[in-house]
Amino acid sequence: MKEMELRRDNYCFVCGKENPKGMHLSFHRENGKVKARFSLEKYYQGYDNVIHGGIISLILDEAMAYLQNYEERFLTGKITVKFYNPLLAGQEVIVTAEVKEEKKKIKITKAEMIRVADGKKIAEAEAIMFVKRETK
Repeated sequence: MKEMELRRDNYCFVCGKENPKGMHLSFHRENGKVKARFSLEKYYQGYDNVIHGGIISLILDEAMAYLQNYEERFLTGKITVKFYNPLLAGQEVIVTAEVKEEKKKIKITKAEMIRVADGKKIAEAEAIMFVKRETK
């Protein structure tokens, strides 16, 4: 079986600008970290007005994957998410991610989501990311 090429097409559900049903989050790099500031609409809820934990996990995973550079592709091998406080629809948060440890073919990454209004941690995640290097 031929190895699948991992292409970027601007249609990612979390950050893709061309996905009409996507979240359209904008990540930027700052001091070796990736950051995004945003709030989520009610249609991402689980319980009434409480953002679904799967959506929070998705965003943490995306932030860690966004640490890749243009010669790499990250594939999540294992992710562990810890939840601390609920995130309500419309609350502004900041998600940050960083590489904790680098090995030859994997990177250990960490991300956290903090509520802007009071600084409370919503959730944090750690992942083992498999690194696929692009060959030309």
